[in-house]
Amino acid sequence: MPHAIAAADSHLVLVDDTATFRELVKESLERNLRPRLLRDFGDGRQALAHCLAEPPDVLVVDLYLRGMDGRDIVVELRERQSDTRVVVLTAHPEARLPAELVALGVAGFVDKNSPLEQIDRAVQCVLDGGMFFSATVPPPVPLAAPALPRVGPEVLSEREREVVRLVARGLLSKQIAGELDLSTRTVEKHRGRIFAKLGLHDVPTLVRWCLRNGLG
Repeated sequence: MPHAIAAADSHLVLVDDTATFRELVKESLERNLRPRLLRDFGDGRQALAHCLAEPPDVLVVDLYLRGMDGRDIVVELRERQSDTRVVVLTAHPEARLPAELVALGVAGFVDKNSPLEQIDRAVQCVLDGGMFFSATVPPPVPLAAPALPRVGPEVLSEREREVVRLVARGLLSKQIAGELDLSTRTVEKHRGRIFAKLGLHDVPTLVRWCLRNGLG
């Protein structure tokens, strides 16, 4: 378990591109936790640059930012072997998010529609070395299976075919990166191109396509 850090000794970074919400969260954190240093940003790239230059103890980041979003920031920090603990905020919790965020090494997840005290509690819990996940996620909605794309494996590069086989086996991007000796960010780029080329939006349909095309 990570060692505990006293709130009064902590360096926090807050990233949210909604200025009013960001200011409310900042005021709440400063009032209730009294961190040694709290920097706030509305731009993801500026926040990442600060986190790499002066690694904070905890990064509180909105998942969906204009430009470089929260997920990109977390992936970049993990690639740089940063020990910064991360609390993710989102106004749109989805059923897949908790598992995805844990796989990325996120320590906290809070619905932005929750009271501000929930964010304070999440940061304190993470500073104490724990994990804090508080969000009501909707159950997956059963839908009819979408039609498979008519294109074959030839539309993918050899590297993309290697990646897609591992995706079909249920491996996460970090695991695929280890298998292929790539960075997690490079794997994510390959995944994005694969989905774009095939016109797909979810992994289960991609798995069905792989099985039909002998890539399972």
